Amino acid sequence: MTQHPHRAVRLAAAGGLVAAALSCPLWGGEAARAALIVFAYHAALAQMWNLLAGYAGLVTFGHQLFVGLGAYTLAVGCERLGVGVWSAFALAALVTGVVAVPVGALTFRLKGGYFAVGSWLVSEVFRLGFGNSAYLGNAAGMFIRPARAVDPWVVYYAAIGLLIGLVATVVIALRARVGLALMAVRDSEEAAAGLGVNVWRIKLLAFVLAAAGTGLCAALLTIQTPFIQPNAAFSIQWSAAASFMVVVGGLGTVEGPLIGAALYVVLQHQLGDAGEIHLIVVGAVSVVVMLVAPRGIAGWVRDWLGWTVFPTERRPPPRRP
Repeated sequence: MTQHPHRAVRLAAAGGLVAAALSCPLWGGEAARAALIVFAYHAALAQMWNLLAGYAGLVTFGHQLFVGLGAYTLAVGCERLGVGVWSAFALAALVTGVVAVPVGALTFRLKGGYFAVGSWLVSEVFRLGFGNSAYLGNAAGMFIRPARAVDPWVVYYAAIGLLIGLVATVVIALRARVGLALMAVRDSEEAAAGLGVNVWRIKLLAFVLAAAGTGLCAALLTIQTPFIQPNAAFSIQWSAAASFMVVVGGLGTVEGPLIGAALYVVLQHQLGDAGEIHLIVVGAVSVVVMLVAPRGIAGWVRDWLGWTVFPTERRPPPRRP
């Protein structure tokens, strides 16, 4: 088996990607900038969904709740309250993190598929509430005029910085004691509790962190496209896209959401105007990858090369004989 490369090699590989992204104005134009912005917030969204499903064992179909809350926090802050764009952007993390506490306290009572469906129902309640609020523009939505003045390159660097920050946060958390506790809870809540892990607290910590990160992703998307509408902001398609990127890229890996996001953005760009054909291709890719590489593309690459850039891969417990 190939030996693991030195830590410097991993840092060089990651640093090369970061340097290429930061130097985009030197080699790329508006098309490259727009594509990388879309990739950055999709990859960041997938990282947050993966933190819950891949490392905490909390598979959710209600992740769009935090997308909608983050987007509306920026919209209300800028358009209704007169808050600066970047102040409202930071406020999105606070609001989504705070709302995640009671939502988590409610939905953590459910297990497995019941949790996934329950989280979706909570997001639907918010969608209906926001869609019937005259203050928020009802179902027609609202424009965010202050966001139109933000320079596109500023949005670009904010997107790259957000992705780097969220990836670093996940890696640091997983390599700390909280990461060990999180994966212990994922593998067996009873065993983790027997070892002294506060199961409810560690799950809530992951839930709040994922909510805050998702809120920032949504706020950044709203700055780029300064219009918001409840059916789009709270659409289950956000959870569907996140699950596709994570499962295809590699559940429980840091590289997986990055690979899955790149593939998803390419498919979206090439087939975005094809209507239902786009959904058929995405579904077909999911099935093929799950049959050929059940651990996702990142898992397959790890087995092939014998090493990984971020050694924090999800390892399920061995089966009992």
